[in-house]
Amino acid sequence: MKAHLLLLSMASLGTSLVAQNCTDLFFSEYVEGNFNNKALELYNPTNAPIDLGSYRIIRWDNGSTPPLNGDIETVDPSKVSPLPSGVFIPAKGTYVIALNLTDPAGSGQTAPIDPALQAKADTLLSNGCAPDPGNRRTFCFNGDDAMELQRYDDAAMTWVSVDIFGSIGERPTNSSGSFNPTAGWTAIAPFSSMPANYNSTIDGPYFTQYWSQDQTLVRKPAVTGGVSTNPAPETFNPSVEWDSVGVDVFDSLGAHTCVCSTLSLDELTGITTLLYPNPAQHTLTLAADADMTEVTILDLQGRVVSSFISLHEPRKISMDVSKIAQGWYVVRIGWLDGKTSVQRFIKE
Repeated sequence: MKAHLLLLSMASLGTSLVAQNCTDLFFSEYVEGNFNNKALELYNPTNAPIDLGSYRIIRWDNGSTPPLNGDIETVDPSKVSPLPSGVFIPAKGTYVIALNLTDPAGSGQTAPIDPALQAKADTLLSNGCAPDPGNRRTFCFNGDDAMELQRYDDAAMTWVSVDIFGSIGERPTNSSGSFNPTAGWTAIAPFSSMPANYNSTIDGPYFTQYWSQDQTLVRKPAVTGGVSTNPAPETFNPSVEWDSVGVDVFDSLGAHTCVCSTLSLDELTGITTLLYPNPAQHTLTLAADADMTEVTILDLQGRVVSSFISLHEPRKISMDVSKIAQGWYVVRIGWLDGKTSVQRFIKE
């Protein structure tokens, strides 16, 4: 199971809640494991299903760039995987894509992915990693390959970037300043190179090696949208938006924790609220883009459990729920204009 802290900056809450992204697919998990264990998870942060038919994934391997003046339509077709039309990611749901290598007799570039990873995949893409004609090698990525999610814009009649992992056009180097053995992005500036003579076999500030190689990375819960502008060279720090959970860890695939699932726009009041963390154990925080007068917690029988009021911060109220019994509860919010709205939360 995924266990992450929800870290949010509420300094400019009055405008930031409305401006939250939560409007398009983005990468929510990245698997670059041992041998051919490769996978990407997509997350739908919206309140409606999304058809994958308008999307594709591109592998920009070894620092490659679009061949014709940055035109993203002129891409090596062996590095592009169109996503299946008519397949929908449900609202707040995920879709797991893994490398299509399953033959137990395979070896080297045809070695099968871990059965545990196969079991987590919604689909398998890329039919071979050898550079042979007909092989679509999008999911044969290594830690020094940038990955991009694109959506076709019908109005503009072109493909647009939705999310980018890494920096397109940049290839990280290892501690000898070369590309062999393969390197990856790190969490310390300049992010795309190891210090000279760094010992990558021991624990240290760079892990035992790299963030984007031999790691499973999970997008932080506070991330609400993809990176649509390619990061400049030596600026992609994976630790900013990603958590590392180790190598060949697959149990977190198939579900994603994101604040988009706790953001609520009340249809009656038109006010956006954020209730977090949900489920909660000790402190439950309610933030809004309008002034609250009172917040009441009720059990499912309608009995008042606790009541809170905040005159100093009318748009953010933190509530001690540590003594409340485990279970489902209703949070009733009173607004300055006299209207009320409700949300639910779980006490763990």
